Amino acid sequence: MTLESTYVLGFLLAVFPLVCGMIMIHIGLCKYDSVTSALRCHKLISKLELHQNQIKTRQHHLMRYDFQKFNLSESLVWQMEPKH
Repeated sequence: MTLESTYVLGFLLAVFPLVCGMIMIHIGLCKYDSVTSALRCHKLISKLELHQNQIKTRQHHLMRYDFQKFNLSESLVWQMEPKH
């Protein structure tokens, strides 16, 4: 074995654990990112469903209010008509 190959082997033995550690950290972060992004998506979907329900409820209440207003205006018109 020559001196250069010994240096290369020593370098690889020193760098190999660092590279393996960096790869493991990268894989761990990718898994963590996928889990957190899935959790974020789930939270956003639940918020979207909540807001959609609120919008439907508000629309229902507005339609009911408009209907009551229409009935009130109709009843006022009927009361104000002169009787002959």
